[in-house]
Amino acid sequence: MKKILIAGFLLAFSITGCEVLDQTPESSFTPDNFYRNADDAKAAVSAVYDPLNTSNMYGQVMWILQDQATDDAEWGGGRSTANQAKNDLDKHTFTPATSTFQSLWTTVYQGINRANAVIERVPPIAMDETLKARYIAEATFMRGFYYFTLVRLFGGVPLMLKETTSLNNLAVSRASVDEVYNQVIKDFTDAESVLPASYTVADRGRATKGAASAFLAKVYLTRKDWAKAAAKAKEVIDSGVYDLWANFSEAFLIANKNGKEAVFEMQALGGGFGEGSLMQGYMRPPFDRVNGVAGFGDDPVTENLYKAYKPEDKRRDVTIKLYSATTTPAAPASVAYPAYVYKYLDPSATSNGEGSNNYPIIRYADVLLMYAEALNELNGPTPEAYAAVNRLRKRAGLPDLADLTKDRFRDAVLLERRLELAFEGHRWYDLARTGRLIEAIKAQNPTIVVPANHSLFPIPQSEIDVNPQLTQNPGY
Repeated sequence: MKKILIAGFLLAFSITGCEVLDQTPESSFTPDNFYRNADDAKAAVSAVYDPLNTSNMYGQVMWILQDQATDDAEWGGGRSTANQAKNDLDKHTFTPATSTFQSLWTTVYQGINRANAVIERVPPIAMDETLKARYIAEATFMRGFYYFTLVRLFGGVPLMLKETTSLNNLAVSRASVDEVYNQVIKDFTDAESVLPASYTVADRGRATKGAASAFLAKVYLTRKDWAKAAAKAKEVIDSGVYDLWANFSEAFLIANKNGKEAVFEMQALGGGFGEGSLMQGYMRPPFDRVNGVAGFGDDPVTENLYKAYKPEDKRRDVTIKLYSATTTPAAPASVAYPAYVYKYLDPSATSNGEGSNNYPIIRYADVLLMYAEALNELNGPTPEAYAAVNRLRKRAGLPDLADLTKDRFRDAVLLERRLELAFEGHRWYDLARTGRLIEAIKAQNPTIVVPANHSLFPIPQSEIDVNPQLTQNPGY
């Protein structure tokens, strides 16, 4: 894991500064003379991962989109509402000009272009052919991941499959949703056939065969191709690579990151490398200081979510901390319901950007729930579907599900996804793909009016302004 982060950091340094050992001027670094050997290839692949841990992706923006636009988090209630973009997402008053969308769009396409560069420029390098194939597969996986992110959030988007090397001919029209999904499936499938099942400790965190299979399951689930979703999830389950920790809390210990429950995670490394996690500081409330540093209270937890957990559910107090006037530290009386995300605390961090918490983009628990959902949609709640979801309920200290209709099992699985995977970036996608976004937010806060078109976010206005080929999503 550390090698991935440092390699990405060094690549950025070598392009933007001067190379320390050779004193090579930055102007001499070009795509043609950079991709020379195996070390260059490795650094280039590491740079493909690098956008994940930036404030424009899982450093912050993805939380805003995936959590604060749902019934799990809401600003207000005595909390600061100074950030207009966050409030617009919360209250569904966002527009194409809301800055969050442009931030994400630009960063994701940066990742896509880096992936395209690797796919095009690494093949001619003279190096170990097996390692070369793996590097290309990693870049292909990440391109699929980035396009999967875009198509779920925005629908059809420009499909760029070649490296962009100039500012010419950038007016590209949107591909259809089906065309983007076909490319996503192809990228994950191609990567799956090459990537290893696991890595040595030094390279943990890179894309694996199991991660590609799990993302294919999620793609098929999103597309309601239940048979393929179930089959891919079953491949991950049968691989023997992954398992649940005995206790829910163990999945979020820094000592256990990239462990047996991790399928694919955003990598974070505190300690002054510029690759630390913002989660532990940004999600902690301002009145709860760690090493003298106040938090920001991002993703403020709704009463609706907190009370969705049964009191005996062991996941609740790992996921959420409910403060009060008598807790230590005490919550200010001005905050109506002082509940905050508690999953990602790093007690050793000396600043808000120096947490070593990975962000779990897909956990094995997610795979089990996808499997249960897909089986139910195919044949109702089969014994295998019950077994998958009940593994998680048992760990949470809850009784097994039993004797449910297909509709009730579907509802139960969606609830389990909410409780098990809270603040791991799944809630908005789940509500959007199941058509429950309006219903869920109305139940949480009836004053929030969610327009019917908000199951997709708008194409950033600034992109439309500079690209006459782009069209806007309906209703914006």
